[in-house]
Amino acid sequence: MGWAAPTTFSHAARLIAAGLADSCRLRQGDGSLIYATRSGVEVSGAFAPALPGEPAPTTWAHLEACAWTAAWQTARGRHVIGSRALLLDDRWKGQLEWLERDGLRRRAHRPDLVTGRRADGRLMPVEVELSSKSLSRLRAILGLHAARIAAGRASAVIYVCGPSQLAERVRREGVEFGLSSERKTLRVELLATVIAATRSTRLGAEPPEAALVSRSVA
Repeated sequence: MGWAAPTTFSHAARLIAAGLADSCRLRQGDGSLIYATRSGVEVSGAFAPALPGEPAPTTWAHLEACAWTAAWQTARGRHVIGSRALLLDDRWKGQLEWLERDGLRRRAHRPDLVTGRRADGRLMPVEVELSSKSLSRLRAILGLHAARIAAGRASAVIYVCGPSQLAERVRREGVEFGLSSERKTLRVELLATVIAATRSTRLGAEPPEAALVSRSVA
């Protein structure tokens, strides 16, 4: 939003004081994670379930990465549907089936975010990956996205990855399902690139698309 840090902290403090938001301390030096309370969700009018309580520490890094990704897309003029809202939208719910060493696994899967332009309605699921899944599970997720694209229910899938090795793995495995930057069905970005692009946009100096792609994996 272009706010200075003191202004942001002031707004956050007022929301917390009003009971519309709450916060939990992260690791020392990492600040706080601020999230909407049930009252905050109701007042905002968002069609999404509120968090049942303080987020578990194991989710902090992923929540922060999703927030940066949503800010990146919003700063570029894209509409974003968050993970809480997606819990109420079965259009983005798929069923995974994959084989692990201890047997067959089945699980429902939704993307972390959905983004797109409001004007043309072309939406893309977004996966935020900070740690490696098993190869068979990753392939099951990529297959799910490939089927959704083939059916015309999405134009592409975006992966935002933490380590570059993970980004390279997604790119490599995506080819097996027809997902690639050449086909414009897969975009892979590093989280560090997303954060830098978001900060640049806030300062009014967004890097051109070519520069953003040059720092990405695909």
